[in-house]
Amino acid sequence: MNHLIIFFLNSKIFISLCVLCLALSTQFVVGVYNLNLLLIIFFGTFLSYNYQRIIFHLKLKKKLFNSWFVRNNKLVFLIVAAATIFLFCFFKLKNITKLMVILVSSVSLFYPILRKIPLLKIFLISFSWAFSTVALIYFENNLDFNQSYYVSIISRTCFILAITIPFDIRDIEHDRFKLNTIPLVFGVEVAKKIALTFLALYLCIEYYLYLQDFAFNFIISTSLCFLYSFFIVKNLNKNVGDYYYSFWLESCSISLLFFLIITSILL
Repeated sequence: MNHLIIFFLNSKIFISLCVLCLALSTQFVVGVYNLNLLLIIFFGTFLSYNYQRIIFHLKLKKKLFNSWFVRNNKLVFLIVAAATIFLFCFFKLKNITKLMVILVSSVSLFYPILRKIPLLKIFLISFSWAFSTVALIYFENNLDFNQSYYVSIISRTCFILAITIPFDIRDIEHDRFKLNTIPLVFGVEVAKKIALTFLALYLCIEYYLYLQDFAFNFIISTSLCFLYSFFIVKNLNKNVGDYYYSFWLESCSISLLFFLIITSILL
């Protein structure tokens, strides 16, 4: 069972599920559901993260890459299957959505190069996640690009920034001689405060969005998501293990959908 959990986390299936849940939470709020787009987002995320992994191993000696390829033949099979499903779903999208998917995919494609620009790494991730989990849903479902859309994009970006900064804290020693990240520039404690500030901004923006429509169930679910995420980020320290990041911190994205479902049932 432990081996299965490790594979689930390390293969990037779990993080793909997290992005899927964020997209589904947007669909929940706007009241439209599109399975084909959800599959695009899930498998696109899976392919994007594993593409980064392949690029990393290709930078190593060819012998080491071949060794990794053999050891992870199950993952390679999943990547091929995911690419097949992704392409099948892609051709079913509307033309405008196809263009948007190509746009966000380009960010992933050139990420290994773009991430070297000082402080850009975290904003590339936030843009990709926010665009994928909000904008694509509006494009594919012909929703009005009104105030709610732009506010939702800003809100989602703040939330993702808040839960992404801690990963830069985790990677601070690895990034020290390669990248300029927020923890390296401002220090770990200040970086945590910046992350918590983005979480507070997320909460305020969501309140502004939902109070106009008196959507109290959305307000409550957002508040619970905020409290859960605040607790996870606040309690980061040097003694937490990899599971704290790869599971608990990532689960903040799932918590929003979870609380949306619970409040819709109970209220």
